[in-house]
Amino acid sequence: MSVSMTQTMVDPTNAVNKQTVQSAVVEGRTLEFRVGDIDGVQYAWTRLVDSQNGDVIWINQTTDGGNTWNPFGKRTIQAGGRNYTDALRTNSSDKVKMQGWTQLTSGNKYNTAAW
Repeated sequence: MSVSMTQTMVDPTNAVNKQTVQSAVVEGRTLEFRVGDIDGVQYAWTRLVDSQNGDVIWINQTTDGGNTWNPFGKRTIQAGGRNYTDALRTNSSDKVKMQGWTQLTSGNKYNTAAW
């Protein structure tokens, strides 16, 4: 059985208490899965440090303990543009997990550990 969640995404720019909870170094870039509080509620997003023009990032989320995963916030990074996705609200249920994902300009896909 899955957990019902609202999938509204918000810009995490003004989040407070920001921290990286998972990360992976991939082809000279650092893929980060970050959390922070927006209006007193915890949200999560993906960031790619040292990104290159054309890299793609997104969040994968499961609400059924990992049986199915859904992508959210897919963003193609443009030179000089944002290197992070919009943020999804988190949930304390053990059935809800999220991961940061990227597909680099090399065509290779990478992800952080589930959080």
